[in-house]
Amino acid sequence: MAMLQSKACDVTGIVAIACARHGCFAPNSVVNLYRGEQQKNVDWALINAIQTTHVDQSQGLLLIYDIVCQYIVHLRDRIGHLLPPDLNIDAAIGLFHVHGHKDTCFFRYATSFIPGAGIVAGEILESLWSVLNAVTPAMRTATLAHRAEIMDDHMTDSNHKKALSMGESSSRTLVGYQDNTRTYA
Repeated sequence: MAMLQSKACDVTGIVAIACARHGCFAPNSVVNLYRGEQQKNVDWALINAIQTTHVDQSQGLLLIYDIVCQYIVHLRDRIGHLLPPDLNIDAAIGLFHVHGHKDTCFFRYATSFIPGAGIVAGEILESLWSVLNAVTPAMRTATLAHRAEIMDDHMTDSNHKKALSMGESSSRTLVGYQDNTRTYA
């Protein structure tokens, strides 16, 4: 917010789409913000995330966003022609942010009440931002191209580490399962 007042800043923030379950950034879904958060920036990130992650329209999409109660209202009017036909988009607000909304938002948009959402807090981007915030001082004086490379490197590293951890946890589960099924004579 402090950077919004400065006329020297080209970029005042970013919007990103990430998997709520795995915490991986969706490819090509990070968008720069110029002078505040606008719906067109989020629209662009959402469209790119749907395309690059190959969302199956029969599976649907759960969009968890801090202000989804405002964002979702005219979504189909704005970008409906760019969305896959018959894609069902359910809207939700993360469990931390939903308590700052009206009571009607809690019962309508809390992930706890959405069938099929599973147990998800919807706040994965908050933890991802904390890692990126450590490198933002170095990006303040970088050119736009260098800034993009720094962001891309750190986001790719985050995704890579998560992918490695997924394999380790799967193999630990499998090894544990095999050890439990051994019979001793």
